Amino acid sequence: MNRMHIFLSLAVLSGTASAGSLSNFVEIDQPAIFIDGHNVAQQPIVNEAALKRNYTLAERAEALSAISVTPDGKQSIAKVGKMELALLEQAIAIFESQGLDSSFFSSGGQLPATAPGELGDQLVTPYVVIGPDDRVQITNTVQDPHWHNGRIDVGCTGTLITAKHVLTAGHCVSNGAGTFFSALDFTVAQNGTFEPWGSETWTNAVTTTAWHNGADTNFDYAIIVLADEPHGGNSGWGTYSGGTHSVTGYPGDKPFGTMWTDSGSTTASSTRICYTLDTAGGQSGSGIKDTGNVVRGIHTTGSPTQNCGTRINSSVFSTLQDWIATYP
Repeated sequence: MNRMHIFLSLAVLSGTASAGSLSNFVEIDQPAIFIDGHNVAQQPIVNEAALKRNYTLAERAEALSAISVTPDGKQSIAKVGKMELALLEQAIAIFESQGLDSSFFSSGGQLPATAPGELGDQLVTPYVVIGPDDRVQITNTVQDPHWHNGRIDVGCTGTLITAKHVLTAGHCVSNGAGTFFSALDFTVAQNGTFEPWGSETWTNAVTTTAWHNGADTNFDYAIIVLADEPHGGNSGWGTYSGGTHSVTGYPGDKPFGTMWTDSGSTTASSTRICYTLDTAGGQSGSGIKDTGNVVRGIHTTGSPTQNCGTRINSSVFSTLQDWIATYP
């Protein structure tokens, strides 16, 4: 391994971070428009042409720019500059050439620090799935790794990737036409009507401007910042590197608040991960997890032939880290 390459990469990454353009959110004098209500988020359909789209540097910089919102409608925007993005991508290329992509661009998990509430008789009784539906119900949601998954009131799924930050789909916080959703409270490990750690309110939501204003499914990801830690734990997450994965979440075609999972092989482009795993609306925002239960992508779209999600590549990982640092 070439130590000079690594030092150069770190210098480039440090220079990009100090420039601040990837995380410099500036409040704008324009209140957000909200769509109220629970279970109103709609899962986009897989766009085959979008899966193959290539972006120029200017388009990538524009797409990676971000917009944030608070429950009272305050909005902030962070623009990504072409020069800073080019430096970041150069650093990423050096790391990838040294085989450090998936190892460097990753973050470890943390077990819950607090115990769940009393289970009593509130666990949901499973039933047998017959036919082509291969999803299996998770009947014990307060065990690893399921205790980091949760339901978002808007009708989506999310994963705790820090003690207070929920990774989800962009279309779970915004309709892709410039309007945000308001019902973004998060219930970790929900199991039917049972809420083992209760429900947490949100303080900020962040997504890409490419999704928020243009419904670009290649940049369909977001974070929701919670007012408090549900249980102190979080899932590991990092860049995708192939293999078998699972999608676990809260499908709208199953009994309310129940968690379901399916697993199998995946394929990927530079921005997307696709699979034939069974999903339904409500599972939008679910983590695409590898066999070590590390989140490598975010489930976003469906079609009769394949389902897909946003790939956590090195640029997405770095962008998410910036958002988390900006809204701790």
